[in-house]
Amino acid sequence: MKDNKKEVLTPSHKLWPKFRKKLDDAITTYVDGKLHSRCQGDLALTIKILESMKNIDVLETVFFLREHGGSCDCKVILNVARIWNNR
Repeated sequence: MKDNKKEVLTPSHKLWPKFRKKLDDAITTYVDGKLHSRCQGDLALTIKILESMKNIDVLETVFFLREHGGSCDCKVILNVARIWNNR
C-alpha cells in the first residue's frame, strides 16, 4: 500500500526551490522595463501553487508560512526562508 501522507512545505523541503521559483514567476512582472509585483496582499497565488503540488498539505503549509512572516505572496518570498534560517 502506498503512503499518501501529505507534507508541510518548508524551506528545507526538497520541493521548496521549485515552489519558490513558481511563486516568484507568478508575482513578478515588468512594466515599461521596470519590475513590479502582482502581489495582492494575500496568499492566493501561493495557495494556487501549493494546490498544484502533490503530497503537500496546503492548510498546514499556509499556517507554517504565516507563522514565519509569509502573510502574503511577496512576503513568502521575502521573509519565510530568512526567518526559517535564523531560527
